[in-house]
Amino acid sequence: MPENKDPDFPHLAAQQGAFGHGDERYAKIVALAADAIICIDGAQRITLFNQGAEKTFGFAASEIIGQPIDVLIPTRFRKGHSGHVRGFAGGAPHARHMGERQAIFALRKSGEEFPAEATISKIVTSGTPILTVVLRDISERFNAEERRRQDAEKLRQALVAGKLGGFERYFKEDRLRLFGETRAILGLEAEECLQDDFVALVHVDDRERVVACLNHTAQTGRMEQEYRIRKPDGALAWIRSIGVIVGDGHQESHLFCTVQDITQQKEIEHELERRVAERTDALQAEIRQREETQKQLVHAQRMEAFGQLTGGVAHDFNNLLTIIGGNLELLQDQVKGERPERQLKRALEAVGMGSRLTQRLLMFARRSNLEPQVLNLNEQVISIIDLLRRTIGEDINISSVLAPNLGHVKVDASEVENAILNLAINARDAMSAGGNLIIETSNAVIDDTFSRAIQAESIAPGAYVRLSVADTGRGMTADVLTKAFEPFFTTKEHGRGTGLGLATVYGFARQSGGFATIYSEPGVGTTVNIYLPRCDEPAVTREEADPVRVTSEGKRILVVEDNPAVRDIAIERLQKLGYMIESTESGPAAIKLLEGEAEFDLVFSDIMMAGGMTGYDLALWISANKPKIKVLLTSGYSEEFVIRTKKGEQQFPVLQKPYAINDLAKALQEVFEAG
Repeated sequence: MPENKDPDFPHLAAQQGAFGHGDERYAKIVALAADAIICIDGAQRITLFNQGAEKTFGFAASEIIGQPIDVLIPTRFRKGHSGHVRGFAGGAPHARHMGERQAIFALRKSGEEFPAEATISKIVTSGTPILTVVLRDISERFNAEERRRQDAEKLRQALVAGKLGGFERYFKEDRLRLFGETRAILGLEAEECLQDDFVALVHVDDRERVVACLNHTAQTGRMEQEYRIRKPDGALAWIRSIGVIVGDGHQESHLFCTVQDITQQKEIEHELERRVAERTDALQAEIRQREETQKQLVHAQRMEAFGQLTGGVAHDFNNLLTIIGGNLELLQDQVKGERPERQLKRALEAVGMGSRLTQRLLMFARRSNLEPQVLNLNEQVISIIDLLRRTIGEDINISSVLAPNLGHVKVDASEVENAILNLAINARDAMSAGGNLIIETSNAVIDDTFSRAIQAESIAPGAYVRLSVADTGRGMTADVLTKAFEPFFTTKEHGRGTGLGLATVYGFARQSGGFATIYSEPGVGTTVNIYLPRCDEPAVTREEADPVRVTSEGKRILVVEDNPAVRDIAIERLQKLGYMIESTESGPAAIKLLEGEAEFDLVFSDIMMAGGMTGYDLALWISANKPKIKVLLTSGYSEEFVIRTKKGEQQFPVLQKPYAINDLAKALQEVFEAG
């Protein structure tokens, strides 16, 4: 055949050999084909590469003819592809058409991989096998299918995340095809179900309405229903279904309907409706309560003022008790004789009683710093019984029932006594004609059933110790009982009750990790139970303090106190204990001494002082600038120290005024031994 010189087919002559000098027209058809047409010989080398192949792969025929077919195959597929071609070439002549297998991946000159469909055929010419590949770039279709797949996956995830499902109902069939979360929502296992099976799940009160809607959807073109179903496991659920008719001339019309579990939404709606109704009913009551609330606010402000006054009085009163007690202690070594010693002892006991009275005032005003410790409540009850008998009156019989082997609790001992005292006073006021007051302790185990019974789901199950205070008074009505623990609520006549007693008891129990309950019947009496978490640690025993003898070993102490009389008694006590003493009246003056040449082992400072610097501020300065010097603080009452402690700031040891010389010696010993 003469050589082709057609300028429109510059590579035609070079590729005609692949047809075995066949008709030139076939060669032109192949060259102009839009698909890539490639021929390879038995050695898997390219013998024909049409214009469609050039456009698809980016290679010119002149640079690819004679190259191995592997240059068009991604590296990761070459090994398997080569074996596949050899196997295909070794078989009988045949062809594999496009779409018979999944898409393959080919490699452009630029290094870009792309998906393709291919038809491969084998012919034998003059004993030589020729493999012909017709390849079509399906990137657009592949990407579209991938986008559809991703969209379908996103839809599936959206259905799962939104807990949505649905069903399709073809009107010619009495069958529903389920998708999404429908099976989980309805409690079914199969992907299809009969319409009758679906209807059987619908609550009997909603069934007629749902069936009518399903049957008329073909005419109305839309369905929207909220109904209840009874799942196979017996659970009741609310369902919302919204459906439309879909389909056209190419597709059978059918109902496409969503299924959404709205049980939680319905519960919220019902709860909201209930609350709105309650709130509406309460509006008038709230209006009536505004004046009462204003009275309570004034009362609370008075209580706050009382608390501040109590704090100031406590500070000065404890300073006076410190002076009195200190001088009485110093006189003990100078007074001889049974009668004078007995008088001094009574005077010191009075100082102790005054100190306890001040502490109770601070506790009532909520100005005390809580110090939890491991206790046996039996000991707390025994210690307060005598005080109750003096406080309550002779017409009320007080008895106790204390459990043996009572578990320990970790709470503030003063708060326990305060709670018992509050409950006892309430009981006394409820028994104007006399009666019985019983204080009882017992071990208790709280479980979920008990928590639900008292409507206290937040209570942690476990082992508790129960402290009960019961009376035989007039009791409470059901309406009063529901408000008994509310702050400022009281049934006492004006001026006799603050409305804080039971609220304080409840707050103490909750802050201690426990809870409180109350039971009462009119004409029978009232029982308040305080449940405190049981503790496995050993209890702190109440023992009389033995005299403490501290070896001063030449230690030097700086006393910082703005009250001269208190400062003098502190100096005398410390000197009696064998310490070398220097003193000053304020924090700034103490800092000047500490920055000087004098060396000190410890600073003993009052907390509340004049001069713009508190003892706590001085302690912080020492901690930052003189960390080797130890600090012991003392106070009759310091609101600043209580506030800082509640905030969790750095704490220092504090000796509460008034204190005995043994208390001072023991505190110093603990500070020095702390290292």
